[in-house]
Amino acid sequence: MSDNRLDHLLNTPIAHRGLHDENIPENSIPAFQRAIDEGFNIEIDVHLTLDNHLVVFHDADLNRMCGVDKAVKECTLDELKSYRLKDTDNTIPSLDEFLDLVDGKVGILCEVKGINPFDLGIAKATVERFKTYDGNVALQSFNAGAVSYFRKHSDRPFGQLITWGWKNAVKCSKMNWMGKLYICKISKPQFIAYDVRTYLDAEKYINKARKKGKKLLLWTINTPEKLDLAKKVADNFIFEITSGIMNK
Repeated sequence: MSDNRLDHLLNTPIAHRGLHDENIPENSIPAFQRAIDEGFNIEIDVHLTLDNHLVVFHDADLNRMCGVDKAVKECTLDELKSYRLKDTDNTIPSLDEFLDLVDGKVGILCEVKGINPFDLGIAKATVERFKTYDGNVALQSFNAGAVSYFRKHSDRPFGQLITWGWKNAVKCSKMNWMGKLYICKISKPQFIAYDVRTYLDAEKYINKARKKGKKLLLWTINTPEKLDLAKKVADNFIFEITSGIMNK
């Protein structure tokens, strides 16, 4: 793959779930429109509904964003559309709605949700949908099975999402497998999207991967200190607008 296919991913900062704040919910149409208006790439998350529609939503369940104790995969698209995001008038967008809005104006970094490496339903549906989209798209996932599927079945740039020690968890052997980038031996990604909170622990492993040609994104940049680090060591970064850290 030639480097220019990654250009859109590396040349413009990436808005995490759109440009959202206390008044504009994450992964909502207004958050995406705001990112488009300001010329930022957009990071999104996708799930599959009960009736096999792709929707743009981060969590596996609706509790945090909609106050509903139910999993996304247990709901039809029509049911999801009956709920509201964070007490606003905004609903959960379908991937089709999101793509109609973006329409090639900015680049997209799409995270495929799910962690079971043998359950590739979301990955397959996402790859198939993007076959008919003309804009710039890169795919990523924590799921090594999904990343491997991208490598074999998509012509889009693809990357491995990495964290090491989630929410102050002890670095167990499973987390070491991910944090030290051993997981990349399975997924063989073109880029790595690494958790900025654990970057310094893993710097030597990341530098080794970069010497082999892997590009590096850091997430999620939400303080001036994290922004300074990302600009210093990464090819690009995924950010949230807090305290005016991004002034484009």
